Amino acid sequence: MRRRHIIAGGLALPMLARAQGSAQGSDWPNRPVRTVVPYPPGGPNDIIARLYAPQLSAALGQQVLVENRAGGSGVIGTDTVLKSAADGSSFGIVDGGSLVIAPHTQPSMPYQVPGDLSLISVVTQVPEALVASPRLGVKTLPELLELARARPGTLNIGTAGAAGISHLAAYLFKAQTGAAVEVITYRGAAPAVTDLVAGQIQLLFADLPVLMPHLAAGAITALALAARKRSPSLPELKTTGEYGFPRLLAENWYCCVGQARLPAAIQQKMSAALRTASQSAAVKDALAAQGAEAFWCSQAEFAERVAQESLVWRDIARSANVRAT
Repeated sequence: MRRRHIIAGGLALPMLARAQGSAQGSDWPNRPVRTVVPYPPGGPNDIIARLYAPQLSAALGQQVLVENRAGGSGVIGTDTVLKSAADGSSFGIVDGGSLVIAPHTQPSMPYQVPGDLSLISVVTQVPEALVASPRLGVKTLPELLELARARPGTLNIGTAGAAGISHLAAYLFKAQTGAAVEVITYRGAAPAVTDLVAGQIQLLFADLPVLMPHLAAGAITALALAARKRSPSLPELKTTGEYGFPRLLAENWYCCVGQARLPAAIQQKMSAALRTASQSAAVKDALAAQGAEAFWCSQAEFAERVAQESLVWRDIARSANVRAT
């Protein structure tokens, strides 16, 4: 009897080893993979996820599905991913604000950053541009600051939503330049841009893709790009750093995250697949046409970005007392 137990135990060991290997992601993915978008269909986050999905499917050899879970300024959908099984069946394609802004502006958060996440990679960068109504009569950032000094307290700047990157960028602009402008909060980019074109507000920080059609029509004037480098979509537009404000940065970005206990092998495979997808012409060209940039970074670089930007937006949110409503 004892010998039979020993033999049975010996036969079970290879099976256990195979099961453990599978649990650690050696055969991942062996079924379709879900990517959760924490916003409704049709928005930039959704568009980016659906551009990447077929390229990821090809790279992984499994179908990659997109599921929308909107609510809570991106928090609800992100939390859905973080509470999923740690088997690589679910990832989030989420906006950076869910990681580096929401924790400092939301009254309560169901997850902690970075402790409750696996940070896989940034997938798309979307610079914010500072634009003006042509009625203001300025064409560059220095001209705007000169006007602000001559007319203190008379200028205003809109924001493309409360407690988002556009909102905090307006306060960062004030802090970095000393310009005395009134911040006017809108419920989304569309109404803010509409009022800017109509001359109801004078200035606005917003994602470059939202602004491109109006810039092409001459309905608004681009003053500076709040990014580290110029955009191929507007190569003549100088960055805030070129104007002497290297810390006036508002780069919106979207990323892939997973459950915190996701095995390292799965994280590495997903990272590699994202790198391949980001280099595909289908993704690069479609994003470039909208003024965005396909992007990939290592997990260490991603973690460093989250840590640095979280500190910046935390300090701005606190000093301006910006809270989500």
